[in-house]
Amino acid sequence: MKVHELIEILQDMDPEADIWVMSQQNYPFEHSIAGVCQRGDWAEEDDTDEAGESWTRGDRWSASESQLPANDVFIVEGGQVRYGAKAAWDAARRW
Repeated sequence: MKVHELIEILQDMDPEADIWVMSQQNYPFEHSIAGVCQRGDWAEEDDTDEAGESWTRGDRWSASESQLPANDVFIVEGGQVRYGAKAAWDAARRW
């Protein structure tokens, strides 16, 4: 999902509503949100790996922090609040 897609989905919702993160579809939990950040807030972008080879954009697992896009956005979990609902995945609005 891109930032503009999330903004578009949120535009139709109550601006005073609380935001939570629902995680673990098979054993769901609701989590509070500590904040939002971008990878560039803690890592500098670099297009090459330690061997000097270019990083392949589709291979995020083997890439170092500095090789991943600095503009990736993270909603940071604040803490587990309660059990969630498996039905949330069926009800989720997707782009």
